[in-house]
Amino acid sequence: MKLFSEAGNIYRFFYKTPTSERRVVFYAEHSGYYPYFEGLIRELTDNYQQTVSYVTSDSLDPVLKAQNPYLRAFYINKLLPSFMRFVDCKVFVMTLTDLNQFYLKRSRNPVHYVYVFHALVSTHMMYKRGAFDYYDSILCAGPYHIQEIRRYEKLAGLKPKKLVEAGYYRLDRIYETCKNQHFLPVTSGKKTVLIAPSWGDKNILESCGEELITILLKAGYKVIVRPHPETIRRSPALIAKLESVFVRHPEFTLEKSVASDESLTKADVLICDCSGVALEYAFGTERPVLFIDVPPKVKNPKFRELELEPFELELRQKIGVIVSPGDLRAVPATIGELISKKNAFRDTIITLRNKNVFALGESSRIGAQYIMDLL
Repeated sequence: MKLFSEAGNIYRFFYKTPTSERRVVFYAEHSGYYPYFEGLIRELTDNYQQTVSYVTSDSLDPVLKAQNPYLRAFYINKLLPSFMRFVDCKVFVMTLTDLNQFYLKRSRNPVHYVYVFHALVSTHMMYKRGAFDYYDSILCAGPYHIQEIRRYEKLAGLKPKKLVEAGYYRLDRIYETCKNQHFLPVTSGKKTVLIAPSWGDKNILESCGEELITILLKAGYKVIVRPHPETIRRSPALIAKLESVFVRHPEFTLEKSVASDESLTKADVLICDCSGVALEYAFGTERPVLFIDVPPKVKNPKFRELELEPFELELRQKIGVIVSPGDLRAVPATIGELISKKNAFRDTIITLRNKNVFALGESSRIGAQYIMDLL
């Protein structure tokens, strides 16, 4: 039945939706990507009254029931490759990498493809080599993105893309939320620790999650576990086990959605590995991070060819401390040290943010203006 629904949505897009309402198309693989588009869409629809089309491959995506009069939503999944080949919009906005490398190809029509980052990590280690080759424009979060992309383009002999100094909306949102006193961590009572790792077989939850959670709960911390959406999708047995082991503990919370920023803003300390959420947390809340030193996720074995240290590795010892997975018993004491030194970390984090992130608080305005200029 879903194929019939998809076919109907494709028909509605091409034959029932006026050209003026599909000049700008956003695509999301699942509902978890909407928070990265939210600012752009709000700016386009509210300030420019520009109707946008939003294509999602998640049949349960709340966007499909959104009441925004300037948003047209379409569910397309299995038939997406065919849709992509014939889409005839002016601007196509994505946060999915590897366009034209696998099953999703550029349109036969003259479409301008814009990439929006969904993490503050570098472009050359956690993404496949060539992941950004077929985009026309990239909304860059910081100067390191521009440096990496330009160096790779020169190395690979590629035509330079348009790189926009746009900033990063997810960081803007976390930063603004933290200005609200209601979400600031309490200064007394039990401290809250958020565990939010990357996904993959070597991430914290896969390698030492149960042991780490047990240690933290016994030490008297409130613990929020926020798995990556891909971990929930790919490792349901792991999530079910953690839930069954800890569900009855009053200080344990398993958060299965990443749509909200509340757990990030109220955590006193984040425990992470090499996930981009560490940078969002540190730069957004101005609080330190405890890194468990599991092997980083490397999707590009040739990342050293750029001779640039990945941003997410370079900053770890500057925005927090690194603990070996063989030394988990030291984690509670290390958290105490991080909290006691939070003011010094805050000063360092603010300096690093000012140096490495474009246009804090302005990403939606800059990105929307750029998209409108393309029309």
